[in-house]
Amino acid sequence: MLEHAQRPKKRQARVLWIWSFAMTLFSLPCVVASLFDIFSGASDIDGSLILGSFFGLILVVAIYIARKARQLTLESRRLVVPEDLERFILQLVRKNDGELSAATLALESKLNLDQSAHVLAEFEKRGHAYSVVVGEASRRYIFPDLKASALPSDSGAADADDFMRRLAESERVEEPHYHTHES
Repeated sequence: MLEHAQRPKKRQARVLWIWSFAMTLFSLPCVVASLFDIFSGASDIDGSLILGSFFGLILVVAIYIARKARQLTLESRRLVVPEDLERFILQLVRKNDGELSAATLALESKLNLDQSAHVLAEFEKRGHAYSVVVGEASRRYIFPDLKASALPSDSGAADADDFMRRLAESERVEEPHYHTHES
């Protein structure tokens, strides 16, 4: 469900990597040989300059293609979550009081366990959720915007504000009072 959307970019990146490698493999020895002829004082320096320039241009094109291939590879690794799946996950999170695990998502959707973990990790990477490890290395993702205890009307938020006020009061430093004795 998630993988098929990235296949064309992966294929295109692979083709560009092959072209870049082949062009580099072909042009680099020619550039090195031309430079060797120029610096060693060969009899036909003009021909070496022309060949070195031509194969140097091919090498520059190969480097450009490699950069483009790297860009496509990075884009193909980025997960694109379809909008309907994103809405379904957010509704499921709201139903579960702002928390969700990969196993729960896998049970409730058509995604397998690995895809579920990958999608939830993508939400974490974007900053919409954070993860905590509970129990036997079980990872739960918490969506603060959808967590019921994060609402301002909740007493937990008031307790947190009260804790911060008490912490600030305890850090207040009182200046010592010195008495001067007059003789």
